[in-house]
Amino acid sequence: MQDNLRTRMGWLHAWVGFIAGLLLFCVFVTGSLSVFDTELTRWLQPEVPPQAPTFSPQALDRTLPTVRELLQQGEKPFITLPSSRDPFVRVQHHDGYEFLTVPYNPQTGEQLQARDTAGGKFFYDLHYTLRNGLYGETLIAAAGLALLVTVGSGIIIHLRGLISDLLLVRPFAARLRAWLDVHVLASVPFIPFVIMMAYTGTFIRTRTLFPPVSYISSIQNFVSPHRATEAEPPETKRDIPVGPSLPPLLDVAENTLGKGQIGFILFLPNSVLFSRTDMSGPLLTREHVDFSPVDGHFLRHVLLSTPVTQTQQLMEGIHYARWTGTGLRWLYFLSGVMGAIMFASGAIIFLMKRRKVSGKRIMFRVAEGLTIGCIPGFLLATLAFFWANRLLPTPLPARHLVEVHCFFAVWGLSSTAGMLWSLLHRALPGWKIQLSALAFLGILLTPLDFLTRPGASMLHVPTVFAATDICALLLGLASLQMVRRL
Repeated sequence: MQDNLRTRMGWLHAWVGFIAGLLLFCVFVTGSLSVFDTELTRWLQPEVPPQAPTFSPQALDRTLPTVRELLQQGEKPFITLPSSRDPFVRVQHHDGYEFLTVPYNPQTGEQLQARDTAGGKFFYDLHYTLRNGLYGETLIAAAGLALLVTVGSGIIIHLRGLISDLLLVRPFAARLRAWLDVHVLASVPFIPFVIMMAYTGTFIRTRTLFPPVSYISSIQNFVSPHRATEAEPPETKRDIPVGPSLPPLLDVAENTLGKGQIGFILFLPNSVLFSRTDMSGPLLTREHVDFSPVDGHFLRHVLLSTPVTQTQQLMEGIHYARWTGTGLRWLYFLSGVMGAIMFASGAIIFLMKRRKVSGKRIMFRVAEGLTIGCIPGFLLATLAFFWANRLLPTPLPARHLVEVHCFFAVWGLSSTAGMLWSLLHRALPGWKIQLSALAFLGILLTPLDFLTRPGASMLHVPTVFAATDICALLLGLASLQMVRRL
């Protein structure tokens, strides 16, 4: 009976794990990068120096002309205050595609000339919605449920020999045995993290799985959206008041929420919101103090404190880890990377076990082509995004969109090439070429950083620049080792 259960769980683990695992690999890679999305934005704007002077609240008023201009364009800009992760004042807004950020000197309020970039938020958006709105959120939430099924079935399969499998590492054994060891080592120690992220990620997306509008209605609206019978009149440029000085309002907000507890200032047509920082604790409270945008008089203090809301805030806080210190964020990053390795090794094991019997079948060739596109192809596109950021001309119009287009162009080309190689029964050269390109981009990202970053030095202290370069270098060296073993 026990063996029969393990056999059934093995089938469930293999098929659900492979089908959902390719998507979850991309989700875990982008999730790992999203842990340091703020730091990646600093790498992607090399003109902004690593260090900044002490913050002066008077610098906030120097950003108001930019804020007013964005409000006149119908945007909802917000100012992020300096923090331990980013010591600069930034004016940000979402242009319908990306979060755009303009850095300012935190002491003088002088605008820093930095390149237009999609920034680290690009990976957060890709992780959260696949850049496809509600439909992408629903797909990722379903993948989270599949992840819980895969982990549960995997525990049942390996429970009998868990300790022995975990202690026995054979990197030079037969390929299948070596990949099994990699799969176990990448999954077992980090199972609590994987379960936590799967559960919290699915919980905070519950509304996308059980929407108030039926799925049939949503699909009908997607296929044939309602169109307005009359053209909407163009929005006229609104007269936006200059607004009150921000430092006095910051003092009032800090008297309410606490000194150093303000994370960002959101500007709306009818109010100015001083919101609590995400780094204040594990609850993403979104508590805020509101003022009039005309004369700055106090409007309200909003605190969402119902049990249901606090549960939601706790799940979001655990999942996003914005309140944690650097050490715990690195643990999140490492755990996410190991989760990605778990999915990648699982997909490779799935293919290796079925190659002898099903290797000539068209469905197997399609499956391997998808694997090439989703594993080395996705990583290749990620590094291409960083390369495009440094190689594209700085004054290029809509530069942030060009970065994004480079990412998807490289991913599309690598996926197409991987599928063609697989369909032509040339999968092995396909793996080697893509892994070799990945090693090239990863190893040479550090020289590219030094050549394109103002003031770069070989003796610079560990910063976001050094951390990003080292991670890319390790990825390149790992890819090079895999090419040698193929």
